Amino acid sequence: MASANGWAVLNGKRLDPEIYRGEPIQISPLAGRHVIGVGGSRKTTGCGLWIQLPPLEPGAHVLMIRGVSGSSRVSVDYELTVDAGRNSL
Repeated sequence: MASANGWAVLNGKRLDPEIYRGEPIQISPLAGRHVIGVGGSRKTTGCGLWIQLPPLEPGAHVLMIRGVSGSSRVSVDYELTVDAGRNSL
């Protein structure tokens, strides 16, 4: 994590990530499902750079994600469409 660096751009606006450096987490499967081949919950460690998107208005959006850590790189572009009829609870 020390060398990790990344960001996202949503509709032309840069979003800087929150950094999690090894938080204990518990993974619990949905009813009838298994976690990594075994039943029940599993404790592990979660780390990484995380972006939380704001609520998106109906319509088209572009999300670009870039990151680097050591010799590993990620570069992903998404074209998202939010349907006005499915955006409410």
